[in-house]
Amino acid sequence: MAALLPLLLAVAVAAAIPEVAHASPAAQCRRTLPHYPVLSPGDRRPAVRTLQCAINDLGLGPVAVDGYYGLQTKRALSTIVRNFEGDPPHPYRITRGFWTLLYGAQLPDRTLTEGDSGHAVTVLQRALRAAGYEVSVDGDFGPETKRVVMAFQDDHGSTATGEVDEGTRFLLATGGYA
Repeated sequence: MAALLPLLLAVAVAAAIPEVAHASPAAQCRRTLPHYPVLSPGDRRPAVRTLQCAINDLGLGPVAVDGYYGLQTKRALSTIVRNFEGDPPHPYRITRGFWTLLYGAQLPDRTLTEGDSGHAVTVLQRALRAAGYEVSVDGDFGPETKRVVMAFQDDHGSTATGEVDEGTRFLLATGGYA
């Protein structure tokens, strides 16, 4: 029986490995980054996984969350790229504005104000961080988030109310380019 113990242990370990290898895409996603870097087709890096998660969150996928910005990821982004006005020089380059658009487009169709909390506020904070603002991504719309929203509004020629209304959502969902 003692001779079978190592074999049984090896079988148990081997049986567990596929579970790790096939972890759900949601478990592989790190949606909040310290900053959102520029990405280009062909890149292989952890931030590409974040991009792929954002694509899936928007319903543009499904794409494999594998950290490779290949044809599948590019194809999923084509819906957004086709709607760009004009002819951008690098339409599939993921810039600060593109990151902001990816998170801004996930905001709910309601006003967010100080005191709100939850997923919608987390997405707002990611969009603001992607736009280049320093903000904690904690899901709580407190004084810091209000201050950053006001700065974003002021920088984009809007009345700085600190509330994320239809106009501010629109600005975030267009990557701050509107």
